[in-house]
Amino acid sequence: MRINLRALAAISMVSTIFWSCSRQTTIPTQLNYTPPPVFNIPDSMLHEARIDFAFYEIKPTQFYEPKLEIRDSFTALEKCMVGVEADLFARRSELVLDLANISDGEFVFPLAGGRLLSPYGRRNGRMHTGMDLKINRRDTVVAAFDGIVRMAGWSRGYGNVIVVRHYNGLETVYAHNSKHFVHSGDRVSAGSPISITGETGRATTDHVHFEIRVNGKPIDPRLVIDFNTQTLHHKCLVFSPDTKGKIKVEIV
Repeated sequence: MRINLRALAAISMVSTIFWSCSRQTTIPTQLNYTPPPVFNIPDSMLHEARIDFAFYEIKPTQFYEPKLEIRDSFTALEKCMVGVEADLFARRSELVLDLANISDGEFVFPLAGGRLLSPYGRRNGRMHTGMDLKINRRDTVVAAFDGIVRMAGWSRGYGNVIVVRHYNGLETVYAHNSKHFVHSGDRVSAGSPISITGETGRATTDHVHFEIRVNGKPIDPRLVIDFNTQTLHHKCLVFSPDTKGKIKVEIV
């Protein structure tokens, strides 16, 4: 008689299932579970707790130049001359001006909406050291940056002229004015009205002659300001004196 092993295995499995189902299984009503201990941390320790993260934020290199100190009283020469050396490089070899770090509100175009009449450069055989701007007759001129008025008076060629010394190391010049609102020693903010355009001095039409100077020497204002958008360039300028007494400008 041959025994079918597969049939025996099937019968055995069915028998086991039937026997298991016929038993009364006791389900425990309570588990023997002990929770881990809870540590009570005082609130005072929670306030003092500090978590140090092992993450480091890598930022691009930024050029930092501390805010310069400016005297609010000036010598007789400083009050009557446009181009006066300010001893800017007496204790430093260069002046770093990162225009990208100047925030909104720290610069205001001196004649908003003004059109350019004449740029910086040689004109009629002589050097024109600034930018001539005009909108209408008798427009209001404002300070470009925060600073202190060094000069507010008359100078041959410039006529009625204002020079403002700024905390970033620059000086700005506003010439041919018909009226002044400020005096030497006055503190001004970017956007503060300082004068009314005119045609005093060597001028043939009502406008403002605007200059930027470093240590008394004029530089091209277009290095600092985009006159198309009337905003600052986003670049870093490094100023240093050269062997001829002029100002060398590097863009980095």
